[in-house]
Amino acid sequence: MKALLVALAATLTAGGTLSARAVDAPAFVAKVLPAKFALFDLAVDADKLVAVGERGIVLQSSDGGKKWSMVSTPTTRSLTSIVFVDDKTLVAAGHGATLLRSEDAGASWTAVAIAGIGKDSILGLLAMHDGRVIAYGAFGMYLESTDAGKTWKKLSVVKEGFDRHISQVIEAKDRLLLVGESGTLASSNDKGATWTEIKSPYEGSFFGALAARDGSLLIYGMRGNIYRSTDGGTGWTRVPIASNSALNGGSIDAAGRIALVGNNGLIAVSTDDGQNFVLHHASGGLPLAQARFRKDGTLVYVGYMAAGRIEGTSK
Repeated sequence: MKALLVALAATLTAGGTLSARAVDAPAFVAKVLPAKFALFDLAVDADKLVAVGERGIVLQSSDGGKKWSMVSTPTTRSLTSIVFVDDKTLVAAGHGATLLRSEDAGASWTAVAIAGIGKDSILGLLAMHDGRVIAYGAFGMYLESTDAGKTWKKLSVVKEGFDRHISQVIEAKDRLLLVGESGTLASSNDKGATWTEIKSPYEGSFFGALAARDGSLLIYGMRGNIYRSTDGGTGWTRVPIASNSALNGGSIDAAGRIALVGNNGLIAVSTDDGQNFVLHHASGGLPLAQARFRKDGTLVYVGYMAAGRIEGTSK
């Protein structure tokens, strides 16, 4: 499973496009203390931020991560992933086959039972452009919902007997890309009905993938490994960075800026579709879990025992 994450008190400048003006220690309300929680994922929709973490924690912010409030949920299991299906509907998932759903923009949550998956952990979620939601995780688990997360069906992926942990599934134009442990790579051209294995450039585990604005693909994971493909995944070129820290999470914004975060406070930012990365390190050297850009250029992050933001410019 992914290494999990963060504290940050560094300034950041990436190719002159993300210029930090201040690093704010976010104020938490409802007796929420960041030093007491591990946060594992972050979803952004317009001005709303929602983070999830250990013991069923859900935190919300409507001011760009300056202040956070805690929302009650019906679980004490760790939540590893969260997605907006639309501006009102969210799905969160995590350990012990836990899956939660909200229809009021995260103000309240209900548990959704999924038959046939036991207590295996759900490691990630994908809200697809056609309205379907995908959940994936331990031992080849792959689930699909066609009703915004109300009901789910289990599907087989990659090949018969596939049992590797799936770290992430992304949409890349008209197909899906799947990455996971032990160098697992696969793609689907029919929205997940069938899959084709891709020869991996690396035997270690991949923790995530991104589709860059120019159509190239990025995969990343253990020991600072980042690979880039410009031909749909047939060939891969390693993108060298001056770090061997595991990369745990990443995102891309509408302007095409890419942020990858990882262990030892690693932050890697690219403004050229993943061809090059500028590295920064958070003070304290703690692991980072996820970071997302807001429309105003602010980079908001969550992780291990912390949450914060770096103010910047959207230009």
